[in-house]
Amino acid sequence: MYIRRDIEPRVIWFFSWKPLLLYLIISTVAYTLYIHGKVAALAIPFLPVATIGTAVAFYVGFKNNASYERLWEARKIWAELEHISRFFAMIVAKEHSIDSKKQSLIYRQLAWLNCVRIQLRQRATFHDVSMEELSHVKIAVERRKEADATEEMRAMLVQFVDDDEMNLVLAKRNVATQLLFQQAVALDSLKDVLKAEDYAKILDTINSCSQQQAAAERINSFPFPRQYAYMSTLFVNIFIVLLPFSLIGELFKNDPKLAWLTIPFSMLISWVFYTMEKVGDTSENPFENGINDVPMAAICREVEIDLRTMLNEKEIPSPLEAVDSILL
Repeated sequence: MYIRRDIEPRVIWFFSWKPLLLYLIISTVAYTLYIHGKVAALAIPFLPVATIGTAVAFYVGFKNNASYERLWEARKIWAELEHISRFFAMIVAKEHSIDSKKQSLIYRQLAWLNCVRIQLRQRATFHDVSMEELSHVKIAVERRKEADATEEMRAMLVQFVDDDEMNLVLAKRNVATQLLFQQAVALDSLKDVLKAEDYAKILDTINSCSQQQAAAERINSFPFPRQYAYMSTLFVNIFIVLLPFSLIGELFKNDPKLAWLTIPFSMLISWVFYTMEKVGDTSENPFENGINDVPMAAICREVEIDLRTMLNEKEIPSPLEAVDSILL
């Protein structure tokens, strides 16, 4: 998640320099052929192209709204996971009858939450964006190397569960689900010790965890519909290619000496449409470690701080801090 109120010029430049170079070439070709090559037939009437631009703007706006809905739903899911984890720990921590089991139950909840994070960040097959593109800024090159998911999971689990349970859940396809199952088994063994109402509450939180995990997995495993995403990109590109050929005639008609303005105006308008399109693209998949994605690692750390505090532990980890304005 990018946390600055303004976007740094270097980030904008990272996204923009390649398309701007392309727009420079297209507009320069249009200007050269029309002015120096005397190919007057290249001038396209401005009105049809302006109409296309209006339609494309509406279409891109629809796509961006839908992309933002995916991002915002993902953030709401993780807000609910925060709430569920804290509520679970509150119920468990106050129960003196299970003092010997408190830490294992709460630690398993932390293991599950971090496991969901790791599983969501395994890139799906439809995420065809290269890791270099996902980097956006220099920090991501260092912090987003595709590590072996199993090793990352093992390094995390060793902090929260014993070796037997770790090996048991790692042998399964969906580790997070297996951790919830182990939580349910552990809770069942405490059924006679816990108050009936507390038992029911804890069982309900496990059910809620499963529901929110499934909701997050739904977003991660179901791509933004290609008919919307791809056609939006195609329409923007068509408009950008036609734009300089429609501007050159209008500017030349008003004043031949100002025809050169076709180049900067075409670049500027094309960049605006490209940026609108790119904004939607960066919100489509909110768990892929992009610059605008849900800061799951930071959320997990905040929950860990709260839950360890409820256990009255002395060694509490520090909150994760943003590096180069990015919080993961």
